[in-house]
Amino acid sequence: MQEKLATDPEVITSGETALLYDVATLINAVYQMTIEPTRESNIPKRIVKKIRPLLKGQQRITYKGDDAYIDMLMHVLKTLKLIKYTQAPFDNAKPYLSPGPRLEGWANKDMIEQTSQLLDEWQHNHNWADNPRVSTDGGSWNYYGAYELTLRQLLLTHLREYPEGSWHSVAALISEIWDAHPELATQQKMRPYSYGYYQMPKKQAKRDLFQEWVINAAPHFINMLYSSLNELGIVDMGNAPLQEETKLVLKSCAFRITELGAQVLAYKKTKAKSGKSEVAPAQKSLIIQPNYEILLLQPDLPTLYSILPFTQVKQIQMVSTLLLTQDALLRAIQQGLRIETILAILRERSQKELPQNVIYTLQDWAKQYKHATVSQVALLELPDEETTTRLSQHPTLSKMNARQLMPTTLAIPTDTNGNINYQSIRQVLEKEHISVDFQIHSSDPMHKLREYYYDD
Repeated sequence: MQEKLATDPEVITSGETALLYDVATLINAVYQMTIEPTRESNIPKRIVKKIRPLLKGQQRITYKGDDAYIDMLMHVLKTLKLIKYTQAPFDNAKPYLSPGPRLEGWANKDMIEQTSQLLDEWQHNHNWADNPRVSTDGGSWNYYGAYELTLRQLLLTHLREYPEGSWHSVAALISEIWDAHPELATQQKMRPYSYGYYQMPKKQAKRDLFQEWVINAAPHFINMLYSSLNELGIVDMGNAPLQEETKLVLKSCAFRITELGAQVLAYKKTKAKSGKSEVAPAQKSLIIQPNYEILLLQPDLPTLYSILPFTQVKQIQMVSTLLLTQDALLRAIQQGLRIETILAILRERSQKELPQNVIYTLQDWAKQYKHATVSQVALLELPDEETTTRLSQHPTLSKMNARQLMPTTLAIPTDTNGNINYQSIRQVLEKEHISVDFQIHSSDPMHKLREYYYDD
């Protein structure tokens, strides 16, 4: 490991946990908006325009000139199963984004645990792009895909050897990576020179393999450090004053491991020694104001995620601001939260008693919620009320959740797979000496079952 620098850089870009804040903001958007991705699995531009001003992450500009940051981060959230696609059960319904199966576990993680999980995903997800602070064009062979991920893993391996709080040279770090991995020289020796659009075999004359490698690899390392690793709060970055944003000079670039970065880089070793982490008790870090604003006074992620389902994000950062609104509350109730649960969360996490006007208003809003259930059922019309009542208590039909709608009508809902066991219904009726006529529309997917039963 190199010696620390004698002086601090003139320009410092402090590491901020922008990605953690942005993940929470996008989760809130999934709760509070109906987001139907396009055919290309991208977020519609009208929704991007609403969400992007709330986000802190750097742009990821595509070759078309579009900012793909939200699409990239949504892809990461789907990979982590924090969000998922859901589709209503009728024709031509578009899939929309909804909370995923692993969101509950994620919501209970602290900042170190969430950052560690995102950092691990960054190492292995080639769809996670770094913002190109330095151009990687100019004759370089393809460093994207698997080799890009290899460079990320090498970089993290060496960053783990550095202490927090002291400045070190990026150029010296890259030299260390080269010296510690002789396979890089072997790989570089086998690669062709690039000249314009032509590839020429390398001559066996004496070559400076390190210089060849560093010309191509250094921009990628710089982009990783100034982009995702800085956005995750792992490193602070420093350099000499810039005349142009993309004119970073390698020899002037420096990095410093942050306090959070040191904890995250050591997280797996620490976790292995200490065992499974326990869920911390709820903190009273909220201030609920009479104007329905909620202030979160510190980056307490479990508390933040507990209120995301029924609030509207105004900003998420070291001190976050969210807003209680009628629309947000009604969407939360629609998704299964009860008003009693919402009030209990606010009381448990609030530093002070809830303002009375907030309690009364939330209760009034909740009373305005109306709900209808649309379900697919089989209607069983029977000859008389006595038979209908008796069959409603039949063990087979009871297991199918049959219920008596009218004196001579039973309703049998679909099971968890959306199916109705017509064969069992037929067997019950035949044992009761009741002839049966299945009147199922030909477009119904059950129609094939009806034809099968009548063929025997």
